[in-house]
Amino acid sequence: MSGKAMLERFSQCNPLAVMARAIAIQLLGENLKQVFEKNRGRQYTDVIEFSTVAMCMAEIALGTLENRNQAYEKYKEELGTSLVAFYGKTNRTNPRLSEELVSYSAEQTSSLLEHLGYIPWNVLKGYRVLSLDGNHLQKTERRLKKARDQWAAPLPGTVVARFDHQKQIFDRAYVLEDAHAQEPVVLERVVSDLGEGDLLLADRNFCIVHFMQDLAARKTCFVIRHNGRLKGTLLGTRAKKERSSTGMVYEQAIEIGQKNDVITLRRITVELDEPTRDGDTVIHILTNVPCEDASTAALADLYLTRWEIENAFYRLTTAFTCEVKGNCHPRCALLLFCMAMFAFNCHQVLLAALYAEHDDEAVEKMSHFKISKAIQAPMEGMLTAINEEEWNSLTPRSHAGLARFLRSVSKRVKVNKYRKAVRGPKKPPPKRKRCKKGSHLSAFRLLQRC
Repeated sequence: MSGKAMLERFSQCNPLAVMARAIAIQLLGENLKQVFEKNRGRQYTDVIEFSTVAMCMAEIALGTLENRNQAYEKYKEELGTSLVAFYGKTNRTNPRLSEELVSYSAEQTSSLLEHLGYIPWNVLKGYRVLSLDGNHLQKTERRLKKARDQWAAPLPGTVVARFDHQKQIFDRAYVLEDAHAQEPVVLERVVSDLGEGDLLLADRNFCIVHFMQDLAARKTCFVIRHNGRLKGTLLGTRAKKERSSTGMVYEQAIEIGQKNDVITLRRITVELDEPTRDGDTVIHILTNVPCEDASTAALADLYLTRWEIENAFYRLTTAFTCEVKGNCHPRCALLLFCMAMFAFNCHQVLLAALYAEHDDEAVEKMSHFKISKAIQAPMEGMLTAINEEEWNSLTPRSHAGLARFLRSVSKRVKVNKYRKAVRGPKKPPPKRKRCKKGSHLSAFRLLQRC
């Protein structure tokens, strides 16, 4: 069977897998070599091409491979080196290179979204709304020699991510190899990447005076939850405003900073109808968004959209493989997490192609977990049946051509097949009967009592 006939069969039976491979090949192409050359640091490519290393990590992130050992066995010929050298390559990846992978994927994704006719979400008119949040990587196994005699589990690092609400993609990553370092370490770099017309959403961990002052100096707006440790000077009296979606809203001016660096902000207070999961009944938000650009209630509701980045992090753990406990070296663990963010952006292109050809409501009801499984299952067979050379000859290389190809394959996806499982409301658990300490119950006898 010819490669063209094979591609047609896979497009008919496994369209999601075909779309995923087309997007991944496009983003992991020749341009990735330029990214490596600009950010490689002391690394070189005399033997191992970084594009091959990136493909190995991408397959782990997508879930088609479980770990680096499996990736090495699959790409041994392309790597052309020993397993030890491959491990060393990933363990020495320059952190800046991991960060640039996310930025590069955001640029490529934005171009593809534009060709697919994706309309960015207008969150707040006149502003590019971004969220900032940190994710501490989970503990790893004690494979590092210096960690084997320690009771405490080693932590491989932290990623501070920036999320673009308009396009629903990760567009920046700031990695910290030291897991004990806090998010404020990277705030100078965060500020340098922002400018006029940007609006940053962040939780109370980023409620730091000099950070907000630096943002204001760059004419960048922000909506940040007030941390109780930050003491400012309240001005005037608190004014009652309209209701938001979560409760009654009030506003009052506040001054923060020292004598020569004082800035005046709007302090928005929301008296919640229902307490948060932490038990808070009142929250305070600090912002420098002008009153004429957004009302008090609008900004209170805008802050709620910060959960979009939390949902994105959740998808990294459920639909992708962002962490592997065997990846103990910080640089390797951070590379995999950034590659998972890379895969997340690719996934957003796939969703945009589905939105272009199917009803919006039907696509919104699709399960991201089921989509990821539908991509993982046939991928190995497709990679074997259609090699890279045949694939490149059968699929377009330009973004415009790829967008047309994705839309044509998208028409064959049966979106209802991947709907989320909907369950009824949870029932309160029954009161449990006490029994003697250490006793067991026979399931058979319990069933016989019915």
